[in-house]
Amino acid sequence: MAEDPPRRGQVAPQHQRAGSDLTLARHISRVAAIFDAVPVGVGVWSVDGELLHPNPVFCDLLQICRDELVGQPFEAFIEPKRAPDVRQFVEDLWRGERNHFACDLRCRGVDGADRWMRAFVTAVYGPAARPAYLLSQIFDFADSRIHTSAGERMASEAPVMLWLTDETGVPRVGNRKTYEFLGEPALGGELRRSVFERTHPGDYARLAEQIRERVRSLRPLDVVARSRRADSTWRALHHRAEPVFAPDGRFTGYAGVSLDVTEQERLRAELAETRRLFRSITEAGPVAVARLDRHGRITYANSRWGEVLDDPDVQLLGLSWQGLLAPELLRELIEQGRSAAETGTPFERRVSKLDSGVFVLDPGSDLSGARSWAVLRVVPVFDDAGRRDGWIATFTDISAEMAADSRADRLAHVLDAGSDFLMIAERSGAITYVNNAAQDVLGISAFDPRSGSETPDFLTDVFDGDSLELYHEVIEPVLAGEGLWRGELAFRSREGTTIPVSALILAHRNEYGRVESVSAVARDISDLKMAQSQLRELATHDYLTGMPNRVLLYDRLEQALNRYHRYGQPVALLYLDLDRFKPVNDDYGHHVGDQVLQKIADRINRVVRDTDTAARIGGDEFCVLVEGLDDPDGLRAVADRLIEALDEPIIVGGAEAHVGCSIGLVSVDDSCADADALMALADAAMYRAKAAGRGCCVVYEPGGSP
Repeated sequence: MAEDPPRRGQVAPQHQRAGSDLTLARHISRVAAIFDAVPVGVGVWSVDGELLHPNPVFCDLLQICRDELVGQPFEAFIEPKRAPDVRQFVEDLWRGERNHFACDLRCRGVDGADRWMRAFVTAVYGPAARPAYLLSQIFDFADSRIHTSAGERMASEAPVMLWLTDETGVPRVGNRKTYEFLGEPALGGELRRSVFERTHPGDYARLAEQIRERVRSLRPLDVVARSRRADSTWRALHHRAEPVFAPDGRFTGYAGVSLDVTEQERLRAELAETRRLFRSITEAGPVAVARLDRHGRITYANSRWGEVLDDPDVQLLGLSWQGLLAPELLRELIEQGRSAAETGTPFERRVSKLDSGVFVLDPGSDLSGARSWAVLRVVPVFDDAGRRDGWIATFTDISAEMAADSRADRLAHVLDAGSDFLMIAERSGAITYVNNAAQDVLGISAFDPRSGSETPDFLTDVFDGDSLELYHEVIEPVLAGEGLWRGELAFRSREGTTIPVSALILAHRNEYGRVESVSAVARDISDLKMAQSQLRELATHDYLTGMPNRVLLYDRLEQALNRYHRYGQPVALLYLDLDRFKPVNDDYGHHVGDQVLQKIADRINRVVRDTDTAARIGGDEFCVLVEGLDDPDGLRAVADRLIEALDEPIIVGGAEAHVGCSIGLVSVDDSCADADALMALADAAMYRAKAAGRGCCVVYEPGGSP
């Protein structure tokens, strides 16, 4: 058979067929329906290795349609390296030395990847007692290559390091994870280095001593040590091993496992550090702290309890908290504890210690015999499953706070009795304290969260518009930087009137330097403002007529000249001198002359606009400052109306006075450098009007003389 040339199928050399191809085709057509109905993959092959008929299951396993499969060679579905073995199996069939053989056929999964299925190939004999065709059947649809040794694969693929030592305790073989940790190729054979050789110098002596001691005593090995992985990182490994004995009872070494417990060791170290910090903090702090288990037994208590109980040597561990309280107090605390456990919220009570050393739950009354005060706070603790796991109790001495509160109450009475406004506001601006004066006059009240009010008053609610803008733009930045601001503001009263105040606003910071609240002390300076206004009035206005005086006129002249030079706004000045006024004083007396001046002032104010400034600058001299009027005819018209108004007789107390006025008019140009220059030009123009016969107006012409 080996001498014959191979045919297309390459399964075996060509042999004499058992019957014609037509007979074989008829036979296959009769049994094809049976093959197509069975739930296994069936392929019918010629003795030359060509696929004659695949059933539907076989087509599904190869993910190829029937027409494409028919005629395919057998060796297209086996590994090339297995082809010699398969040829030998077929030769054995022809010789009658076997009637079937098994091999792996390449199928295809739904993802398109190769899957190797185990097939059983059987010869179907014809009339000549020789194989007429071959029949392959795939009974197990699982990949045959998974059927390796379960124990060997489990050891190789385990996610931990497995190893075996010799009788001296040195690991000699290991699984794939062991090779990966050491950075060796996982080719099997003896380990070139031991896992223990990579142990950290700080742990090596302890590990080596335990190995020697356990080898001598043949006891299990159990130790945690740091080892360096192939990537040079240090990992904490938990080595555990059991001794292994031969059938004759001879000790042959250890079978061990190394678990990477780096994360667990880190968490263990963090837990130990957390416990150390907890103890350090509770010991260093001013609060007595106790941890109780779910049954109420004390599992931890810091040394502060010695001060609380007046016994520095007291030992509380293992005691029940109920043994520390008087029986009459237990029922109330038990009820509060049960409610706290149900709701998951802590509770606290103020406790007073009497001179007798007895603790009393304070219901809020003033116990004059109290020697000290404290707050007992009890917090329920729950485990990860939500079950109550115990309690944490703290005992905080508040004697100093109680004394401070008492002093604060006395101070509050003093502040409430004062007339100054006092307010304290939180960082949000919500007012939390006001004294009586602020509450009565400004109509604000302190916000108390316990009252249920949802609309607190804010510090900025008492400011008028200008003060509110000043607060946001100036005061708040100053408070953030310097912490204190002094100045004047304007408050709104309960009735809506404006109250000028002198205010001091102070920022209060927490331990981190952040502004937590502000306090404001303000004094009503309405009387002072009124006095200042009166003084300004006296300083800037004529006492007789109430008109602006020379000081105020000069100030407004300078402002008008600035506007002219900056914006080109027209400015004109009319200088009035009364005619025939001296005979009034001589004939009727100065008291009549004063009344005449007052009526003249009224007539001048009726003629000029509200935007103009009419001022008395001397005994019988007046000025009118006009802005925004650049029409020369319009300015002459103002002068004519003044002359006409002052020319009318003035009757005072039965006396009739006839006065008039002469006017000098100057329109400002670039030659007018300042107010003095403008006044001088207007005064000169007025004297020209006097010389021209009085009762007229002379206009100063730029570039010439009036």
